[in-house]
Amino acid sequence: MDNATAQNLIDLNTRFYAKHAASFSATRSAPWEGWQRVADIAREDFGDAPTSLRVFDLACGNLRFERFLAEQLPHTSLHVTAIDNCPALAANMNELARVDYHSADILTAILVQSDHSCVNANPTPQAAALDAAFPHASCDIAVCFGFMHHVPGTALRQAILSRLIGSVCPGGIVIVSFWQFMNDERIARKAARSLDLALAQPPFADFDPSSLEEGDHLLGWQADDAAFRYCHHFSTAEIDQLATSVAPLATPIAAFSADGSNHSLNRYLALQRCD
Repeated sequence: MDNATAQNLIDLNTRFYAKHAASFSATRSAPWEGWQRVADIAREDFGDAPTSLRVFDLACGNLRFERFLAEQLPHTSLHVTAIDNCPALAANMNELARVDYHSADILTAILVQSDHSCVNANPTPQAAALDAAFPHASCDIAVCFGFMHHVPGTALRQAILSRLIGSVCPGGIVIVSFWQFMNDERIARKAARSLDLALAQPPFADFDPSSLEEGDHLLGWQADDAAFRYCHHFSTAEIDQLATSVAPLATPIAAFSADGSNHSLNRYLALQRCD
């Protein structure tokens, strides 16, 4: 995917969350089914009651995973670094202890960095902010839930996964979810309606559906099919390819499906950073 199209899709999602933060957060209060397996993986690696756990949450939203983890590990001191591009979603983060929150558009920063590196070796302000927000080999576990489907293009997805791996110390765990929403007939119908609307009401100037890649869709929100956001449906083969792309950096230790009425709305991938 070319960077101009990717940037348009990133900006589309930024506008979506800025406008719909309240209603979106209201639907995101309960923990996901798959998080129980995430907690089990953490216990397998760090023990049932570790004294402390350093967590990195990329695209933390309203920090409900941190609330879930605190309930699962009541005797563990959690030290959380969290990044999101919609501060309104994290409005109640003060309810949690030890959260270092950063508001950052990491996708744009990575795109700008990749463009800039082709012509100039000096870091851009966006790159400096990105490096400051990401922890460097200092966390025990890094998670990224409900975000990879908003990342346009394979190269950008690989960059995100690599940076997640780089945020944990050797032996640390990275767990990422991948939305497989087209397996749900109801959501698939919504995607078809939204594409028809997008052709009549383009979501941004010069929108061309042929610039989208296989698996790319525009989805509406609640009853509004034209409240567009960019989402990518992941095939299992595509997830496996992403895992292979970071093979020198991390080893897959678990992969499982969970969530939704069919218990397969998300595919989870757990990786362990190599020493």
